[in-house]
Amino acid sequence: MRWLLAAALLTAPVQAREVTASVYHDWYHGRTTYCGQVYRHWGVSAAHPWLRCGTIVTVTHRGRRLRVPITDRCDCGRIDLSAGAAHRLGVPLDGIANVHITHP
Repeated sequence: MRWLLAAALLTAPVQAREVTASVYHDWYHGRTTYCGQVYRHWGVSAAHPWLRCGTIVTVTHRGRRLRVPITDRCDCGRIDLSAGAAHRLGVPLDGIANVHITHP
């Protein structure tokens, strides 16, 4: 039974898509996220409307790639990045950018 579960996880399709990314406002720093974690503005995290808490997504922007955990929900049709994640990816902190996300 365990080997069936392992095989299913190893063969699970990876989903990739291009989405719009924005940056969380610093007003949320120190507040508790939907997933129960404390949001750190300069940490590496993201919010997404339908991905589960704890899902690790790979975000790519202009050749830079970063693995980011989903720690919050947002009611928009995009991914919201923490300032730390946006800075590492080269996403403008005061705007939006098109990014490519990959997740299991």
